[in-house]
Amino acid sequence: MARKILGYIELVWTCDSCKTKNPGAIKSCTSCGAPQPLNVRFEQVDPNTFNFIKDEALIRMARSGPDKHCPYCGTRNTADAKTCVQCGGDLSVGATSRPSGEVIEPYQPEGAASPERSAHAQAPKTGKAPVILILVLLAVCVFGLFLLISMLRTDKITATVSSTRWERAVIVEYYQLTRDSDWAANIPLDATIQDCSLKYHYDSDEPAENSEEVCGEPYTVDTGTGVGQVVQDCYYKVYEEYCSYEAMRWTYGETLRLSGTDLNAVWPAANLTSTERIGQATETYTIWFSAGSKQYDLQTTDYALYQQAVPGSEWSLQVNKLGAVTAATPRD
Repeated sequence: MARKILGYIELVWTCDSCKTKNPGAIKSCTSCGAPQPLNVRFEQVDPNTFNFIKDEALIRMARSGPDKHCPYCGTRNTADAKTCVQCGGDLSVGATSRPSGEVIEPYQPEGAASPERSAHAQAPKTGKAPVILILVLLAVCVFGLFLLISMLRTDKITATVSSTRWERAVIVEYYQLTRDSDWAANIPLDATIQDCSLKYHYDSDEPAENSEEVCGEPYTVDTGTGVGQVVQDCYYKVYEEYCSYEAMRWTYGETLRLSGTDLNAVWPAANLTSTERIGQATETYTIWFSAGSKQYDLQTTDYALYQQAVPGSEWSLQVNKLGAVTAATPRD
């Protein structure tokens, strides 16, 4: 999301000594002369009205970077100052730059709390709730891991093949004129475009052709200079051509199926024309086993394995705790 700069406004700060409100650009109190403290907190005078600064010098100061405090006398200096305006000390070593980039809260009369702080103060105490929730989640994870390990454990048993079944299927595809729709950039070159219209496609941080700017509410950011930067978070909704088109394509047609209970599976036969072809083919083989009074089944796509499942033959099975066959091998 891009940040859009609307302009700059002067902030205020409160003198720790005499509580006087001072313009943000003033580096010492206008009432008692006390220097602006290092941890000074700038505030926005009127959150509902942006009286943008016209003074180019103040704007350049805001753009130059956060002010820095002299390591010798604590006096606030501009970002490009080489020596302190108060004591002449060297600012190239040890000077502390003011924090910047934080959102400025509106000025509140003495004794009043900002809505943000009030909400925080009135928030219910969570007590031990987060700890209990973490313990519950941990218990669920441990139980899930134990269940997974149990399911992965298998028993080896000897079983006899009781019956088998196979099924094979093929899809017949047709080459015909089809109608579809897509973004203009994705339409095949051999297609015939029918009609197009602009449609929302994606969001972008940068402006683009056929884009619409969408911005949030303005807010003020501390530049660290006593001047606030009024900004909006913006993005662009990009619209692009979405078209319907016609093209000759292979499409799914009917599905041909064959099944049986013997061990020699065959594929369905298809009488194809010049505009037809065989598409996707699938095969499924099922082997049923009996071990005493218990019955098991195995589904596979391994035709070679299936052909060994002669009814009455003995197999070694790996069976998990849910009764599912995970592996099967014919016994010699």
